[in-house]
Amino acid sequence: MRILAVPAIVYLVLSSGDGSSTAATVIFLVAALTDFLDGSLARATGSVSEFGRILDPLADRIFISATVIALTIGGRLPLIGVALVVSRDIFIILGYKVLGGRGIKLRVSFFGKVYTAVLMLAIILCMADWGPWLILFWVGVAGSLLTGLYYTLRGISQLTRVEPVE
Repeated sequence: MRILAVPAIVYLVLSSGDGSSTAATVIFLVAALTDFLDGSLARATGSVSEFGRILDPLADRIFISATVIALTIGGRLPLIGVALVVSRDIFIILGYKVLGGRGIKLRVSFFGKVYTAVLMLAIILCMADWGPWLILFWVGVAGSLLTGLYYTLRGISQLTRVEPVE
């Protein structure tokens, strides 16, 4: 749902003139809520799959990155913050690809989920032009960088782990 919502959100943000759009806000909000509901439902029913574990974080990265890029083009978000978030996301996606190629699977951390929620809330408030969205955005950027460091250290730890010889 999040990936399918991206073209509409980007179009609405870019065509709004100032980057704020009620329609884009509603679509983003509904898609963000499906992320929360989907994960909660999968855990509650025990139907968490390996496909979902891979696709869900990737969908978040695409959903958030495309939207913040559109908001930057629309003049709503600072380029440096968006560049940091998008660069971190590309780095993490590539890192997961490298680790996956070596049979290493890292799970999304609780802090990673929190940072994603903070960024989604900041984006919603930014598009609605309401509340302290810029402060939340910078908190989300900081969380993004911290979780990027955390995942990097976990990945390096897994890559350099020496298995005992039997």
